[in-house]
Amino acid sequence: MTEWNTAELTRLHDVVEILITPAPSGGAEHPGRLVWVLEIDGRVFVRSWKGPNAVWYRDALRTHRAHIAGGEIDVAVALQDSHDVDELVDAAFLAKYPPEYAVQMNLPLARGTTLELFPIR
Repeated sequence: MTEWNTAELTRLHDVVEILITPAPSGGAEHPGRLVWVLEIDGRVFVRSWKGPNAVWYRDALRTHRAHIAGGEIDVAVALQDSHDVDELVDAAFLAKYPPEYAVQMNLPLARGTTLELFPIR
């Protein structure tokens, strides 16, 4: 898979949230959703605060493709389940976002939805 460039990683590290819009499946348009994003050691992650039943998450998993925009980023991405780094992602959420909200991203409902994003070029 294609890697993120340094400028993209910096932007994704600094931006608070991005708009993620799942790729169409069967011709259906999918609404985008603002989500928190993490850049950790050159890798990019998101989670669904509402867990696996969130519309954007379910729709994104149908094609494993989406589009992200925000923080001067505008790119198509491939999505991959990524649970090998859950502890690292937990810590990164608590470090980047206010703890009173970030703790919600580490509960089992959200934790089970860790996705890694890869740019499609």
